[in-house]
Amino acid sequence: MRIIYPSLPYEVRTVDPMWADEYHWAQEQGWAVALYDSETQQLKSASVTPALYRGWMLSEAEYLNLAHRTPLLVPAANYLAAHLATGWYEAVRDFTFPSQFLKPHQPPDFSTGQHYFVKGLVKSFGVDSVVASAAQWQHLCRRYELLPEELLFVRQFVPLAPDSERRFFVVAGVAYGAEGTVLPTSLQPVPALLQPRLLYSLDVALTAAGHPIVVEVGDGQVSDLKEWALPDFGSVVLRALSCVTQP
Repeated sequence: MRIIYPSLPYEVRTVDPMWADEYHWAQEQGWAVALYDSETQQLKSASVTPALYRGWMLSEAEYLNLAHRTPLLVPAANYLAAHLATGWYEAVRDFTFPSQFLKPHQPPDFSTGQHYFVKGLVKSFGVDSVVASAAQWQHLCRRYELLPEELLFVRQFVPLAPDSERRFFVVAGVAYGAEGTVLPTSLQPVPALLQPRLLYSLDVALTAAGHPIVVEVGDGQVSDLKEWALPDFGSVVLRALSCVTQP
């Protein structure tokens, strides 16, 4: 399998230190590795062999730029379908928090004292993410200078059990958890609903009442390891991916 990692900006021959351990681990396994500088759109060691990208989040335009330079295992449409909340929410809405997509001028209903967790289509707003009034909504929109047409992912706030969140990686419909953790029985229909995405992360937690719930989905190429140890991630997730993508 061939894997592309980010280089330092304007230094396409030097791997970004944040990805150096995984880069060298992959090399030690005998996999071909390459470096990509998204700033200059330079790819060191291009090939006709489809590659896995493992690196920082890329915008749609940035991902398409990379795809124009080399074949990728994950097409741009599938990348966006896992990376953006608009790409995955409807598929798993029965297994996650009730949510809606709103623009800054469309505050949710606070009349019953409801709290909401507000984020962009990819990232949250940190300590400002939980809003409980129209004033807090307006404060968030002003502070982050949100554009009028920007979509916000507005989620019903549901308290979670402390330290219960776990990250699964799903490869070709099979969910893998760190140290052999198994996807909760009630959530096992989820991977089938998200096919044909080849590789994605699936964050799962327990509600305060003890019910398993999907927190979010993410593209596995740009997802960090969270509780996974690198050798575990490499030998389980990357190796499983190499097996399903072999010609």
